[in-house]
Amino acid sequence: MSNLDALVEAIGQDDAEAVLRLLNDCPLSTLMEAAKDADQEWTEWARAAAVLQRWTEEHGIHVDAQRKIGYLGCAAEGSKAIPASMRPPLAQTVIAFLETHGLSVE
Repeated sequence: MSNLDALVEAIGQDDAEAVLRLLNDCPLSTLMEAAKDADQEWTEWARAAAVLQRWTEEHGIHVDAQRKIGYLGCAAEGSKAIPASMRPPLAQTVIAFLETHGLSVE
């Protein structure tokens, strides 16, 4: 099974396509390693990446994959202040971060 097949199986075709657009030319392992470094499941990061990618597309914001993955890392780190039993999925945290802070191109 390829990484793409695993991604589609884990999060669905539409989200997988959004993740691939976010990654652009970066390998999927880049996202997987970032999730591992944050001590979280890569599938949770993939769902959050799909949310972030769609938001940037809807808002006409163009930043590179590393910047987007960094944004996911900030959201994951910020959510650690919430007790694990009450912590929302990373995708919801990313939505809250985008609503509060947005994402600048600078």
